[in-house]
Amino acid sequence: MRFDWLIPATFGVTSALVLTLPAQAAELQSWWFDARQNRLVFTTDSGVQPQAQMIFNPTRIVIDLPGTTLGRPTATQSVGGAVREVRAGQFNDTTTRLVIELNEGYTVNPRQIEVRGIRANEWVVQLPSGSAPHLSQRGTRAQPPLTQ
Repeated sequence: MRFDWLIPATFGVTSALVLTLPAQAAELQSWWFDARQNRLVFTTDSGVQPQAQMIFNPTRIVIDLPGTTLGRPTATQSVGGAVREVRAGQFNDTTTRLVIELNEGYTVNPRQIEVRGIRANEWVVQLPSGSAPHLSQRGTRAQPPLTQ
């Protein structure tokens, strides 16, 4: 028995529903980096699905919030230790971007960064303890391994 005749009807209904719903963007309500717990916490006024990645030179963790607006100018929080600063800005018309910039010489294993939702509109980006560069016997910097 063939059911391929159901597919166009299903997509047609879905498309009609999507076109009639008003487009509403979430807004980033608050964010802060808790240096003692080594984590970024942020909330929005409605549900979002963050997308995180690590970028190098300089090393930073980028968290994009698709379908989200910032609603204010770019903001920066200086942190200290492994994290130089955290920034929030409007990446494009529909995406707010949070950036955790690490200080030079600090490394983290990207596999140990955890992004978890507390609720649909509240998220935590948990960083592992950063590793400072170690000095080799000659006094030059030697990067520690990324795995423990």
